[in-house]
Amino acid sequence: MAALYEDNFGYWDVAGPAERAFFEHVQRQSANTVCERCEDPVLLMPSKTICARCLCALECGAPASMSEY
Repeated sequence: MAALYEDNFGYWDVAGPAERAFFEHVQRQSANTVCERCEDPVLLMPSKTICARCLCALECGAPASMSEY
């Protein structure tokens, strides 16, 4: 099992070839962009606008905007 990180969904525990194939598929569908919240350069699928780190922070109650810190 390998722990891998990517900007769409965060950390993955890749335990087999099917999970590895899906992880690689997600990475192929992703493009260089900027997260709308933290403004860091990230690789996101076109349907996503916020990186996994920011999404996790929002789920834990962080402000919607970095300028609110």
